[in-house]
Amino acid sequence: MIEILLLALIPVAFWIGWMLAKGTTNRGERKRNRNFSNRYFQGLNYLLDEQPDKAIAVFIEMAEVTADTIETHLALGSLFRRRGEVERAIRVHQNIISKPGLDEGQKTRALLELGEDYMSAGLFDRAENLFNELIERESHAPSALRHLLDIYQQEKDWDKALQQAQQLEVVTDEKMGLVMAHFCCEMAEIDLKANKPAAARKHLRQARRYFPESIRARFILARIARQQEMFSEALDIYEEIVEMDMEYIHDILPAYLTSAQEAKEFPRALASMEGWTKHYDGISLLLSQTGVIREEQGLDAATRYLAEALTQRPSVKGLDHLIELKLEGGPETESGDEILRAVAQKLLARQPSYRCTHCGYAGHSHHWQCPSCKNWSTTRIIRGVLGE
Repeated sequence: MIEILLLALIPVAFWIGWMLAKGTTNRGERKRNRNFSNRYFQGLNYLLDEQPDKAIAVFIEMAEVTADTIETHLALGSLFRRRGEVERAIRVHQNIISKPGLDEGQKTRALLELGEDYMSAGLFDRAENLFNELIERESHAPSALRHLLDIYQQEKDWDKALQQAQQLEVVTDEKMGLVMAHFCCEMAEIDLKANKPAAARKHLRQARRYFPESIRARFILARIARQQEMFSEALDIYEEIVEMDMEYIHDILPAYLTSAQEAKEFPRALASMEGWTKHYDGISLLLSQTGVIREEQGLDAATRYLAEALTQRPSVKGLDHLIELKLEGGPETESGDEILRAVAQKLLARQPSYRCTHCGYAGHSHHWQCPSCKNWSTTRIIRGVLGE
């Protein structure tokens, strides 16, 4: 950190030194220059003694804010903010804004930086006023809009966040549909907590207008349907979610099966899951199918179905569930030993044999020098259930 500060202050020191070198002939000016020079060398001494905070204070005091020095002041203010010294950053940027003679672009940049200072300090109301002022002046509108969007998300003011996202999309042509849909879903969640399902449905329709592929909006719609005991509608929505993105199968299965049970539509659910297995090989789907078969056909049929499926797709979770079914009275299956061996082989194939004791790098081969951290004689064989 000290090295970064020293690099940041070097341009300031050089600029001040250059100002000294210009010199003057007037006695009063020579006297001022001597005082100026003393302060300059004091600042340099602080730098050399690795006391950057004191050096910064000296150089800020000496360097007047002008069109030539504003970049240095802005850089120092940003540096303070990154270091967590927000009060100093605010003072630097306020000092810039107060100086006459700066052009509109320079003052706007300082206002943006000051707004970021306020955000870092948690002074969201001040930051909001600054950014709104910039938007009204049409100065750096996209940056100001993004900062306002960030503020409203942190404050969970979803209605204002939605307005800013709409405005940002108009100004920049940036696609904000997904973000706006999430804001509408947040408002729908608030409606549901207040027991206002009709208002929630309205916000969810709005979400789907902004982003027709919104998975989250469908999850909430399915939940509302279940709460209103419209279980067939919930099944339709869950199946639509899977059709859009099969990665959500694991997340919908518990509620999907509950809805199928309440709607007395287990055959429909089983048929749907059979179709999903052709493209999705997650174990949660297989275990859910096993549960449905047990409900419809009994323990023996469920045990045989799971045992046969595990010969094709061995899984630790699947094997654990098969053992549980057998302990509950399920029949012994001829494929039991084959499944156990397949699971063990699958686990061992993925398990590294050696690990570096210094950095944790793992692999199947022994290395005298670790390929990752380059330390010597740190690779050791792994011991434990899946190791030596």
